[in-house]
Amino acid sequence: MKDGILYVNGVEPNSSSQTLAGEIKDLFLKSTNNLEWLSPGDVVLLKPALNSPHPYPSTTHPLAMAVISKILKEKGAKVVIGDQSGIRSVLNHPGGVSRGKTRDNYIKSGMGTEEDNFKSFEEEGWDEGFYHYQSTKTPSWRNGFYLTRWIEKADHIINLPRLSTHSQAGATLGFKNMVGCLREDSRMEFHANGPYNFFIKVDALGSSLKSVNDHTGTFIEKIVEINDAVRDKLRSTLFVATKAQTTFGPDSQVLGIGRLKFAKANVVSLEPGLVFASRDPVAAESLALAIIKHLRKSLPALPRIYERLILFLSNNAVKVDKLPIKEHPYIKHSMDIGLGEVASQIEYKNVPVDLGRSFNDLLN
Repeated sequence: MKDGILYVNGVEPNSSSQTLAGEIKDLFLKSTNNLEWLSPGDVVLLKPALNSPHPYPSTTHPLAMAVISKILKEKGAKVVIGDQSGIRSVLNHPGGVSRGKTRDNYIKSGMGTEEDNFKSFEEEGWDEGFYHYQSTKTPSWRNGFYLTRWIEKADHIINLPRLSTHSQAGATLGFKNMVGCLREDSRMEFHANGPYNFFIKVDALGSSLKSVNDHTGTFIEKIVEINDAVRDKLRSTLFVATKAQTTFGPDSQVLGIGRLKFAKANVVSLEPGLVFASRDPVAAESLALAIIKHLRKSLPALPRIYERLILFLSNNAVKVDKLPIKEHPYIKHSMDIGLGEVASQIEYKNVPVDLGRSFNDLLN
């Protein structure tokens, strides 16, 4: 198997959970060459998208977690599921965790159960649970960044994002999913380069966290460079995209006050649904961006106008729509630092020919 192959399976609308589970299994085994790298007793870290307690598609599809966990356990792996939710849900600082538990979000989102071996990164300790990382491939982080020690402890990592736009970054896909591995001070640092940092600072009130803009304008580049820390252990990036958020994100709404929900994400059901995976994270990211671009071409007028009114201070959503895939900073910078290549070898299964051609045109 060549690392750059991208596998894409179509799933008919209203397919049973059993059918979807079968496609996830097929794609996971293909993208990992039947787990050729796995030895009994190896620690495999599954990294879901768990920014909030909101259900799929705001977070990772529960079947992705269940199916892949089962496959790995049957092969003798020690499976660890881990994340740290966004600062609005979980606030961690040198004084300790002052708000929320990622484990609670894991259960409430429907992603898993109490019996799962889930690790809330924030509960591992401010100094004990995180380590410093810096390399020649992370120039946007002048002083490096802090990551969960589970990156060090894991033998292998599986990235399980969801398909969604993002109010600040334009899109939240595979690369941005690794933000959940950062310690809170490093999260504050990269957000300071992005739009709407005011809201991040408000979420951090009551803590000792600081927000200092280094004026480098490297918001997206910092996100991409986090992935340098996992490149040697990353075995697959797998998306389950039967649904997608095509405005706002990463949560189901930008703001909620009690029962009032403001700027709710526009959710679409894909026809057919798609499951896709690759050993190459850039290949997976590039197709995910292509799908978002494709879906947003059909975005109804009202959600589009609403998004533009709310997000008038940011052009990152516009970049997703307007920039060619290879010129988007997610893709361009990831190739610049050698994370992989845009998808070129794509194996489609049960995907309409015209839809595959549309994706290929966007990628090329």
